[in-house]
Amino acid sequence: MKKVLLLTILIFSFVYATEYRVTNLKPGAFLNVRTLPLVNARTIAGKIPSDAMGIEIRECRYDTGGREWCYISYLVGADYLEGWVSRKFLAPMDEEEASVLNLSYIKNFLNNYYMGEEENFLDKLTIYHYFPMQQYMYKKNLSYLALRNEKVKFYKRWPKRTYKLGTVRVIKREPTFIDVKCTVFWRFDHGEEYERGQDVHKIRLIRDENRLKILALKPLSHVVYPKPVEIEDQNATDSNNTAGDGYYVKAGSFLENPSADYLLKITQLGFTYSIDQIQSGDRQFYRVFIGPFSTPNEASAALQTIQQQINKDAFIQTNR
Repeated sequence: MKKVLLLTILIFSFVYATEYRVTNLKPGAFLNVRTLPLVNARTIAGKIPSDAMGIEIRECRYDTGGREWCYISYLVGADYLEGWVSRKFLAPMDEEEASVLNLSYIKNFLNNYYMGEEENFLDKLTIYHYFPMQQYMYKKNLSYLALRNEKVKFYKRWPKRTYKLGTVRVIKREPTFIDVKCTVFWRFDHGEEYERGQDVHKIRLIRDENRLKILALKPLSHVVYPKPVEIEDQNATDSNNTAGDGYYVKAGSFLENPSADYLLKITQLGFTYSIDQIQSGDRQFYRVFIGPFSTPNEASAALQTIQQQINKDAFIQTNR
């Protein structure tokens, strides 16, 4: 089948050196990369985001219908995704976009770096790191083997890891390096045990053969989100159960577990919270309560802040 299909492709190819970016896609959409130059659900090899940059074209061909397809290579996490995409979704990067000094280029690099951190890419550390590293977290002058050992210990502690890159800001530009400050949201899992939180990193980037690499990664802050306190029995009347005693502010009710950003806003305001899971018919709700507060005056003072900063419809509730 593949041989027959490939024979229908007109032999018309080019060699490209220019890097490309994705175009003609809505923000947040993804471009399908295919094993064959054919639109079919079975030919999808992977996807690249609408803001992808640094794409390399290996060759392009026209099919019998006059549509141009290009075989591309794009670094996704720790591996290169290769395959065919429609040429209309690729645009050559101009001189500014292709510059490793460009903020969009830096964001694209860091997004791929944290995607790579989700994988056990020990044999590919040189893709993103420059050795010897000036600093990695709290250790300095790390060789490839030293960083590899650090990663092995961390991967064993947290075998499943997810990251989401937040804000990125260039804080210093020098002829030999670029310093950026970025926020990254993470979740680590090991069986039933987990942690969630956010870090702020200062990362020093250098150019190595006109590609970015990390020379140093320094932690500026490390926040572990408090785990929600789940009330086991909403109808409990045991006087020794103090989980419902006091005054609470009901901050919201959700069909899904509240987002990390929402819960972080509560803790940043200096409050503690708990989450009740209740079942109503065939639907499950997550109710967020802030508190407890000892007196009505404390709850009322907190309510004003919560209504201004979190939910204008929040209200006080006693003895859940």
